[in-house]
Amino acid sequence: MASLQIDDLCVDFGGLRAVNALGFTAAEGTIKGVIGPNGAGKTTLFNAISGFVRPSRGSVRLDGIDISTLASHERASRGLSRTFQNLQLIPDMSVLENVMLGSHASLRAAWGASLLGLARREELAAEALALEKLELLGLADRSAVPASDLGFADAKLLEIARALAGCPRVLLLDEPLAGVPLEEQNRVVEIVRAINRTGVTIVLVEHNMRVVMQVCDEIVVMHHGAWLAEGSPADVAQSPEVIAAYLGTAHGAAPGTAPGTTQGTAAGAAYPQTDAAGHGTRGNHA
Repeated sequence: MASLQIDDLCVDFGGLRAVNALGFTAAEGTIKGVIGPNGAGKTTLFNAISGFVRPSRGSVRLDGIDISTLASHERASRGLSRTFQNLQLIPDMSVLENVMLGSHASLRAAWGASLLGLARREELAAEALALEKLELLGLADRSAVPASDLGFADAKLLEIARALAGCPRVLLLDEPLAGVPLEEQNRVVEIVRAINRTGVTIVLVEHNMRVVMQVCDEIVVMHHGAWLAEGSPADVAQSPEVIAAYLGTAHGAAPGTAPGTTQGTAAGAAYPQTDAAGHGTRGNHA
């Protein structure tokens, strides 16, 4: 297990500050939710944590060690993995082969040789690791089929399996339920919980507030790139600042409304409900 600490993080794109002096900690072994209105900077935050963009200020610490200057693959080798909003699968490769690609963080020294057939032992190790992750996510029986044959929910799980193949201690999940049909969502949620039970610390960005409230130990709220609130799901759902950010003060939301209702709380107003196909009824931007 590992902890993730973000301190005074800023990300600038020209004259636009997408993340503004943000700080929070994901304690080891927990699920930390990151929520915020569309455009709050959540995906930019993940890009900065995982090394895909360089912060202009602040630090990212994994178990107290500053990894802010490391490249993305170096962060992965230290135990930090992520998924993406948009699937990054290779459709013509099998499910198993897609997951094996994610093992570079733990078997990277011999991966190139493995592709050349010069390190069969490492190739077998990568295959065994990939099958282990597919078993955890319920995809082992589909390991030989092309990734293009998977339904959307299974493709989302395959993306997670590939991230797990790097043996992360901290896993960043960027909207794992986006586009997943309603009837498949509970299965994905239970798998996220199962991953956490193995000792992996999870930081979750998700637009389904029902799920966020159910699975997260703590939630941090972003607004215009900055920290707005933090605490337990119940505390965040009843925060007047959070309610105002989502609904606007003109709605006169009552701060005492019970969490989980659809009026007057962040839990009910933060994001639109999904339709029968699992698609949001408004735009779905970071």
